[in-house]
Amino acid sequence: MPYNVSKQIQEAMERGDFKDLPGKGKPQQRHDNPYIPPAVRTVNQMLKENGFAPRWIEVDKEIRAETENAEKLIENLKGRRSRLEAQFRGQPLKRDAIRSVFELERTQALEAYTDQLQQLNKKIQQWNLMMPLRDKQHPLHNLDAATADFHKECPSL
Repeated sequence: MPYNVSKQIQEAMERGDFKDLPGKGKPQQRHDNPYIPPAVRTVNQMLKENGFAPRWIEVDKEIRAETENAEKLIENLKGRRSRLEAQFRGQPLKRDAIRSVFELERTQALEAYTDQLQQLNKKIQQWNLMMPLRDKQHPLHNLDAATADFHKECPSL
């Protein structure tokens, strides 16, 4: 006699055996990816239990933090520019000194910004080699466009 699981499940449902099961109406808690091989799953679990993460997760965190730092550099320079602009209007005799100080700071900030983006692009290339899924890869920063945006965001006094 063949064993018909579907029929047994249907009969159990009709009897009400599946009513009021624990977790009813809540999503199932799955902590492991069934598509990851068991050896990789074990290594990832050991890393997690000891406060570490796989290298690709660490690199992604670094990319996000360094991108934020580069954006903060521009925001800080914009704030500095607005403060100096107020001094510029309030102290007309010191305009040349204020302008030259800001231009020096602006040049140094642009150099630091492009250096950060170049280092960030290297890290992004490293990440993209680790992450074969195209939709998970980070785009590289276009240095020419970033420089143009920098000049637009932080113009001279």
